[in-house]
Amino acid sequence: MGGIRITRRRATKAALGIAAMQGAASALALVGPARAQPRQLSSLRSTSRSWLWAAEDYATQRGYFEQGGLRVTLAATERGVNQDALIAGATDILLGAATQNMRIQIRRQPVKMIAGMVNKFASNIVIKREAAERAGVTEASPVEAKGAALRGLKLGTTGVGAGPDQLLRYVMRKGGLTPDRDAQLVPIRGGGQAMLAALQQGQIDGFCLSSPTSDLATQRFGAVYLFNMTTNPPPELADYLYISASVTEKTAAEKGELLTAYCRGLALALRAIHADPAAFKEWARGFFSGMEPQLFEAAFANNVGIYMRDPTPTPAQFALNLEFLREELRLVNQPPPPASFSFEDAWDLRFVRQAVQGL
Repeated sequence: MGGIRITRRRATKAALGIAAMQGAASALALVGPARAQPRQLSSLRSTSRSWLWAAEDYATQRGYFEQGGLRVTLAATERGVNQDALIAGATDILLGAATQNMRIQIRRQPVKMIAGMVNKFASNIVIKREAAERAGVTEASPVEAKGAALRGLKLGTTGVGAGPDQLLRYVMRKGGLTPDRDAQLVPIRGGGQAMLAALQQGQIDGFCLSSPTSDLATQRFGAVYLFNMTTNPPPELADYLYISASVTEKTAAEKGELLTAYCRGLALALRAIHADPAAFKEWARGFFSGMEPQLFEAAFANNVGIYMRDPTPTPAQFALNLEFLREELRLVNQPPPPASFSFEDAWDLRFVRQAVQGL
């Protein structure tokens, strides 16, 4: 897996593509920064509806952003890595894996992370039951044995460099495998439905994606959990900062007051989730409407524990992200992060620190 290289041509293409996009599943509309109203920010994620971004959706629908006089408009790309769209100016805020931002930060791209949301590596790995039985593993097996069980499989990801791709490579290495030699990683666009279709049609033997897609695979498509990253992660990933909000340095310089309001709304949502999980569950039942009761119960149980209590990241989380990134780069013969690359280089905490004061 190579690093993300942002070129002017690629960034322009991304901006044009995002501007033309419609958020299909949730009818999310993109409003670019140039068209934004004075108290408005736009936010972008890779898929339209997921537990990974649900804290932002909860803040939006429960009025936590509005309490700060802010409107946040949402859009999705249905592709895994979107830093090019952020740099192109197609959005104010980008949600995604922290290490995706760090990859381009060490290449001197003008991006800063401003808040965290999820501190579980909440992309789960499922494989076909027969593959697990053939390898003699269950979800309770040692991490190394489960990683080794991926040998020879075709595994769906959301794209090179995205969180699911990172996790598959990580657990394969824990099992003594070389990812690009010992398995086939298959990028699949189109979100959970496309991933499940590929599994059903035999195009892949398993995949890495968040709940409820992983839950649905185990309930209807003959798959079993290999790694449920909320309830049974590798021990070293129990407090892994997975999903963060990032902005360009230009946005940080020009829209600081709005970013503080954004961080405050996010902090209120996270605190509400932990203070009243029953209320969050009822909201989620409506937000993920159409999900069968049994599937919803499984999905909620597997996701209610993924959210941070406070959106302020810690140096320990950064150190783990950096270790994860360093190993990724080493194994694909890419230069390591500079020794000087620090927590302060990755994060601009002015907005979140101001936002949580007095809460």
